[in-house]
Amino acid sequence: MHRIAVIGTGDLARAVCHSLAVTASVPVEVVVIGRDPLKTGRMCFIANARAAARGRGGARFTPFTGELEQPLAEVAGALVCASSQSPWERLTSPSAWTGLVDRAGYGITLPFQAELALRAGRALPGGAWLVNGCFPDAVNPLLAASGVPVLCGIGNVAALAAGAQVALGLPDQSALRLLAHHVHLHAPAEGQDEVRAWHGGDPVAAPADLVAALRDAERTQLNQITGVAAAALLDAVLTGAVLETNLPGPLGLPGGYPVTVTGASVALRLPAGVGQAEAVAFNQRAAAADGVVVDGGRVVFAPALAEHLPEFADAIAVDDFAVAAARLHGLRERLRGEPPARQRGGVEMPV
Repeated sequence: MHRIAVIGTGDLARAVCHSLAVTASVPVEVVVIGRDPLKTGRMCFIANARAAARGRGGARFTPFTGELEQPLAEVAGALVCASSQSPWERLTSPSAWTGLVDRAGYGITLPFQAELALRAGRALPGGAWLVNGCFPDAVNPLLAASGVPVLCGIGNVAALAAGAQVALGLPDQSALRLLAHHVHLHAPAEGQDEVRAWHGGDPVAAPADLVAALRDAERTQLNQITGVAAAALLDAVLTGAVLETNLPGPLGLPGGYPVTVTGASVALRLPAGVGQAEAVAFNQRAAAADGVVVDGGRVVFAPALAEHLPEFADAIAVDDFAVAAARLHGLRERLRGEPPARQRGGVEMPV
């Protein structure tokens, strides 16, 4: 029996486990790693009950609470679904911090998104794979630059591709190729790149039309799409099946790309005439619009962050990232205690 880990018990982890419970085509033990024993146990029970009701018997969910290094030492791979920064904080606990994130871009939360993924990647045994569900468009390049191999991410471009698949009426994504970043979950600002899409090898003239319904969907429901797409990815990794899809952060690249997954191997499947350098450059432009660019061993944050932390005006070396993260932790703690700034002329967009 395969043995993998899902780290987290929030909405994303729950969506993944609930989907995997009814789609797993091979026997797999899923160790769910959480902090709260009651919450972790209840989540595993529901997933096990879903698997039982479906009658497939492929997946079995086991709760674990404690230091994550222990179970990760004995798994074939792990999916990270937890971070210390909720994307919904601006809705549940608005503050000067959430106002800064809205102004500067979601990218300034990179340290909070990356902490657990870095720790998990370093705890996995040699040969194990890592999939990251926390802001993979920027976290995965940081992982790669930090010497932590990462297979790919989930969400973001995968959700946009699912929306485009529906719009085109396609049975799968083998004929669909997207270049898209986390920032493209919203319509781009004036002067910024829109999603790029190809259908059957031909460029789509109006790609915004393909993702309009996805952008209009209730943001808190998108994990229901990501959960199913992630379960399909995990099943392909476990079975060795070939899956042609679109994923964020493959092989530590920034942003999202069309890929072919073959077991625990991922390869780009870019459209004819589009090289990797061009695709990466597209995603790096989007990354700048999202508030952070990870380029090799350097991390460049949005200028708005330097208004609070002047040292962030310059690029941060990946080797110094832990120190920078500590400074950002302090800023977040302070700004969370202050009310959000009054806005002029309209409503702030959710992340």
